[in-house]
Amino acid sequence: MYQGSSLADWSSFWLLIGLMVGVVVSTAIVGLRQRRDRRRFERIVMAPADGLERITGLPGWAVGTFLLSAWALLTAGQGFYSDVAWHIALGRDDDLFTAPHTAILVGLIGILGSGVVAVLMATIDGVETRHRIGALRIPAAAIPLLALGGTAVAGFPLDEIWHAQYGIDVTMWSPTHMMMILGASFTGLAVWFVLAAAGVKPRDSRWAAALHTIGAVMTILGLSAPQGEYVFGVPQFQAIFLPIIVSLAAGIGIVAGRLILGPWWMGAVVLGLAIVDPGGGVGDDSPVDTRRGGMYLVSALWVEAVARVLGLENRRRFAVVSGLGIGTVGLAGEWWWAQGAAQPWEAAMLPDAVILSTVAAVAAALAGAAYAASVRGERATIGGVSGPVLAVAGVAVLVVLALPMLRTVGDAAAVVKLTGAGVDESGLALARITVEIDPAEVADARWFQVLTWQGGGLTISDLEPTADDGIYTSTNAHQVSGLAKTVIRLHRGSDMMAIPVWMPDDPEIGEPEVAVVEGEPVDFGAEGDFLLREAEAGDPWYSRAIMATLFACAVGWVVAFVAGARALSATPSRWARRAVAVVSPR
Repeated sequence: MYQGSSLADWSSFWLLIGLMVGVVVSTAIVGLRQRRDRRRFERIVMAPADGLERITGLPGWAVGTFLLSAWALLTAGQGFYSDVAWHIALGRDDDLFTAPHTAILVGLIGILGSGVVAVLMATIDGVETRHRIGALRIPAAAIPLLALGGTAVAGFPLDEIWHAQYGIDVTMWSPTHMMMILGASFTGLAVWFVLAAAGVKPRDSRWAAALHTIGAVMTILGLSAPQGEYVFGVPQFQAIFLPIIVSLAAGIGIVAGRLILGPWWMGAVVLGLAIVDPGGGVGDDSPVDTRRGGMYLVSALWVEAVARVLGLENRRRFAVVSGLGIGTVGLAGEWWWAQGAAQPWEAAMLPDAVILSTVAAVAAALAGAAYAASVRGERATIGGVSGPVLAVAGVAVLVVLALPMLRTVGDAAAVVKLTGAGVDESGLALARITVEIDPAEVADARWFQVLTWQGGGLTISDLEPTADDGIYTSTNAHQVSGLAKTVIRLHRGSDMMAIPVWMPDDPEIGEPEVAVVEGEPVDFGAEGDFLLREAEAGDPWYSRAIMATLFACAVGWVVAFVAGARALSATPSRWARRAVAVVSPR
């Protein structure tokens, strides 16, 4: 089925490869003419960086590292979003190295490689760095880049072992997936360190402003990546997670961006992203429609207003008030945006969504303020954002993320009726689905829907109430034959339940055909049993080991960013340096 899908097409991958090769070759040609004083090996290795230095007037090692990591993040992101769409629309893939998988792996290797390149070029150029290993000079940005890239690359083979142990789990938020996703997600924050380490400020030149803007875009896009579980319309975790992670991304990204870029820049960044890609990362030819999890526009305006009214001298005050607004006023803006999503935010999410999102936003804003202080070469304690404050913020984030992890099954049943609605373009039977639920009040839910997926596309319908109490009808017709899987989903509080309407015979995994018995009560079951039909029990030891590995990775990322921040703050006057002079021909 997938051979004819746009998701199996290699064109985007080869286009990105061609872009990278073109930039490297063209800048190398320029660079080889500049530095004839280098030894032959150094001259060849540094040719692209020397060319970039000649073109931009900025330190070549920093621009080269920045562009490589940006390209790597773009490549991994393109593969990642295509791969998620693949599994939602088409189900299992037969090969390991599909076009999306290859793009993911190459991109993650590129993130790791950008850290290696930073060390190599900084060493050859004799860049002043706080950390050294023998003759090697370790720029501040290389520390988190190596940590993020290394763990993300390690996640690829571990994910293959995970699937061998437990089968295919069509969810983004498995532990091995999160190693790769989060490793890429924080890359935007790491690459901003590259510019900071080179003393490049946004107002140094047009090139400097452009790179800092790209850094802001990478930061927002990276921090938004975990929202993909909801962007694609098949979330398998509580609905309340989305407002929480949107608030986390806004708190870090927008607060940090306002302090680094200055007035109005973050508003321009998020507005540009909203205009260019309102879908959230998947092309128009994808069989799965997507919708960005958060727009950030209202949050950006709130942070700008706080900066103008309260000023930036007291960073802790600025961060706290910004976070309070992001979790309330900003969340109201996201609530409006979410009404057009696959799972609109419902009143049943209140007041939990506001409380948890506000706590997350304040904690994230404090982290964003401390991060910006590091990029600016200031002491991290400026304005009261000290180590103990950040530690409390970190604990608050962990608590907020842990609370909605619970997924239970409530006591509810339904009588299902199918009303024929013809056939689709492939000749497969379609039906509208009517559900009589018991008890009736259970339908007051965070979502109550019919989902059809893995039949070549994705169809989601809200179950709308009819004139009869307790009876609901799907807004769309759904496939009830062929390869597609159709289920009724009900999410109320921590209860996440489902009833299968149609599931095809799948001898490859030993699962029989399932067709709902019309007119008879059917109990809701744990929706994971149906959405993760390919999953197997496996050995528990590997799951525990991977969970421990993911936790260790998270600790390692924090340590790497702290080490990089300390390396930057070792030179307090860095942000005040004069603009870098344009390199003259040599």
